[in-house]
Amino acid sequence: MILKEFGLDLPYQTEKDKIEEIMYEKNLSHEEATRYDYEANWKQKRRVFSLETRCITSMFERLFSKFNTVDCRKIIVECVDKVDDERILNFSGVYTVQVKFSFDKFIVCNDRDKKNRALNLLMEGIEKINIEKKWENTTFEDVYNKIIRLDYKNEWMWGKTLKSPKKDKIAVVLCQHEVKEMSIFIVLKDMQGIELERKKIITELPDEFAYAKHLGKIKWVSDNEVRLYNKKGTQSWSYLR
Repeated sequence: MILKEFGLDLPYQTEKDKIEEIMYEKNLSHEEATRYDYEANWKQKRRVFSLETRCITSMFERLFSKFNTVDCRKIIVECVDKVDDERILNFSGVYTVQVKFSFDKFIVCNDRDKKNRALNLLMEGIEKINIEKKWENTTFEDVYNKIIRLDYKNEWMWGKTLKSPKKDKIAVVLCQHEVKEMSIFIVLKDMQGIELERKKIITELPDEFAYAKHLGKIKWVSDNEVRLYNKKGTQSWSYLR
């Protein structure tokens, strides 16, 4: 298998006293009370954590080199209040490992500190796996160090550069993946590659499932107007100069 995906998760952990209190107050079975607790008190926290750490895990994936393994295609680091399972579990090629973490401390951090914390949580989990599986750690450390050198800025040019009809300038699509949002720009450059101007055309949730659908193709519709079309071709965003 080829390892190429990484994620951080905030798995639901039940609290016996809380579940019993919900059972008593709402006259619910244990299963119903557990489901109620997850929906009311955990589901949104888990979603926020996933969104706010995705900029770093996706950056790690983008910079990560090909890595062959016996049986792992993805690593999920479970961030928990209390590590109650030291094992590295394998579910159909997905390794999961637990690390100690406080969501309450994480959520009040500024965006830069959240990026730093996310990267270190990911590496903590990876290092646990490296020790047990005896993997070569250099590949992971190189990505870790590169993210720091890039100042945690997960941005890249999507697609190919496109010359204008008069061939006097080019257009590119720039993606900036931050903690709380994904920003997509159309950037104009001269023929030497010097940036002339840019325009933010899309702001989306910081997750591929939200923004990838917008990245279909870029096209000059005149010498002064360039458009980005979504994958279905049903929507477009214009940069008119």
